[in-house]
Amino acid sequence: MLEINREITANIGIVIRRLRREKRITQKQLSSELGISVAYINLIENNRRVITVPLLIKVAKLFNIELSDLTSDYNKQLNSDLMDIFSDNLFEDHDLKNIDIKEFSMNSPVVGEAVRSLYKKYLQNKKDLALLSDQMISVKQDISDTSGSELSSADLISDILQSNNNFFKELEEIATKEAESIDMKLGHRLKSMIVYLKERFSISVEFAEEGFKEDFSKRYYKDKKLLKVSNTLSRESKEFMIAQQIGLLVANNAIDRQLEINGASGANSLALGRTVLANYFASALLMPYDLFWETAEKCRYDIDILCNRFDTSFEQVCHRLTTLQKDKKKGIPFHFMRVDIAGNVSKRFSISGLKIPRYSVACPRWNVYTAFLNPGKIKIQLSKMLDGATFVCFARTVSKRIGDYRSPETFFSIGMGFDIKYADRCIYSDGLDFSKPIPTGLSCRTCERENCRQRAFPPIHRTIKFDENIRGLSGYINPKIKK
Repeated sequence: MLEINREITANIGIVIRRLRREKRITQKQLSSELGISVAYINLIENNRRVITVPLLIKVAKLFNIELSDLTSDYNKQLNSDLMDIFSDNLFEDHDLKNIDIKEFSMNSPVVGEAVRSLYKKYLQNKKDLALLSDQMISVKQDISDTSGSELSSADLISDILQSNNNFFKELEEIATKEAESIDMKLGHRLKSMIVYLKERFSISVEFAEEGFKEDFSKRYYKDKKLLKVSNTLSRESKEFMIAQQIGLLVANNAIDRQLEINGASGANSLALGRTVLANYFASALLMPYDLFWETAEKCRYDIDILCNRFDTSFEQVCHRLTTLQKDKKKGIPFHFMRVDIAGNVSKRFSISGLKIPRYSVACPRWNVYTAFLNPGKIKIQLSKMLDGATFVCFARTVSKRIGDYRSPETFFSIGMGFDIKYADRCIYSDGLDFSKPIPTGLSCRTCERENCRQRAFPPIHRTIKFDENIRGLSGYINPKIKK
């Protein structure tokens, strides 16, 4: 007999309402699919009726999700975001406990969403003020261009990827179809894509040396039907830029449709969204889903083998691995993040169960940071979170440079990982001592570990009583802690 946690059951109506709205389905349409009345759907969504197990199974099947996903803690992302938000120094005078925040996110998710939106606006205003201050000091530019909506646009598109599990069936199908018209064999596809653009769209491709001076990767001149790609890029990057341009042309309507379905609006958000989904198409074209999935399963997700097999870069392969969510051919559910050497997170995505902080720096124990100590080498770590969840994490640095030797080089660390239950499917878990995971958290302010030597900030759930006569393992580890 299937047992469902009472705490989860009490809020499952909210889960169903969220899923329905995400899929743009009306209550009437949902009631028809499930064979129940609209009134009953309304009662369920408002947690005024207990949903039966058979009906729960029908809901999971309708929304194409696992039953365990439907009955899991429905709002972990909201709870994680609120934990992150309330760890801000802004709330340091308020005695907020983890349990208070959890109850708030569960009992008042709509208000929680409002708090999250308000905090986003606060961060944006804070950023705008900093930009304005910089402009006033320099007195060099017109401040009218510094309102800056990049933060909200990036958050919106990131949320769209997250809500779709970074899988877009329509784009996959178009990429598969177009690959049949292009010779995508290794060693031929660069030339084949150039010929394809010329024959189908009358677009010429030019590898430009101006990239040295102008620092661009690609530039499309619509009026001239000319695509310029910097000649300083690697072959993998050149192919990706051309494949992305093909995506903007052949999948134009599909990309716009996906953005509309997912509620993207505003010129900046739409432009960023089109770029991101065109990048998705490029990955699907260069690394066809079925072949890539089969190869990944066969080599147990060895990224070096996948790079060589598909002639793509480390980061490109890592991105593609996160998209393997096709029915009956699902890959390991990964989390993915990219950070720079200062700790800034420029990309994040997770379906592994690990919650990546949205508004603060992540736990310094994560190997995505320590990977910088061994550039170019894959670092593997078994990480155990506060709730007991354990993840196999691996990370490696990558560097990028456009231009000659004198051009600045940018360094990133790519971190990925998965739940320990998938360990036998991935080569990076081989040889790990599963009895000795490294205790980690999400971020210092939300972490309850009191004996961490790398703690950078005090926890919000404990009051540290400092004593000048006692020195703990670090500034925030003190034998005397008032609970």
